[in-house]
Amino acid sequence: MKSSAVLQDGSVVLIRQVHSGDAPLLAEGFARLSFESRKLRFLTGKPSLTPAELKYFTEIDHHDHEALGALDPVDGRGLGIARFIRHAEDPEGAEVAVTVIDEWQGRGLGTELLKRLADRGRQEGIHRFTALVAADNAAVVGLLGESQGVRVTHRESGTVEYEITLPPLGLGEELQALLRAFGRRQVKSPASIRDTLGALTPKDFTDSSSGTDS
Repeated sequence: MKSSAVLQDGSVVLIRQVHSGDAPLLAEGFARLSFESRKLRFLTGKPSLTPAELKYFTEIDHHDHEALGALDPVDGRGLGIARFIRHAEDPEGAEVAVTVIDEWQGRGLGTELLKRLADRGRQEGIHRFTALVAADNAAVVGLLGESQGVRVTHRESGTVEYEITLPPLGLGEELQALLRAFGRRQVKSPASIRDTLGALTPKDFTDSSSGTDS
């Protein structure tokens, strides 16, 4: 079910859940990302997603894996996606990712998507979002490090994984800080996405990922 949203700059977009028929939309939107955005979001500068990757990103259960997409109301093209993937070892926690095509960044679309994704998370029993933030993002790391609703769950070379408690409503300062990190491309792709895509084999390349545009 689509609903409209008015962004900070007055632009109007349509937002709805992603479904299996959105593979063409996702493929086209991915192609519109700059080389830098593709490389930093997906750890590769490749120009397109494989059928297996499109299937993974669009054939989701809306419980353990949720994704909300923003559409241009004029031409129906995809503008951005926010998704969470529940942790297998922690059913009340989920990794979060937000991607907005370059020409729509800085308009408040990421904020709107993350706000709605947080609402969906709460509805599905998610109480915490996690994300890997670049350790040299001093402003975001400093703010998150001083917040009571945040804890560091893992450190590795160049990154810090933060766990942020979802507030009862809205985003709160912690998720706003995390969103600024997404906007600066200082957040790594969720580990479950990286691991899953890395494990995909040719047998996963099925035609079911290329449905009809909605």
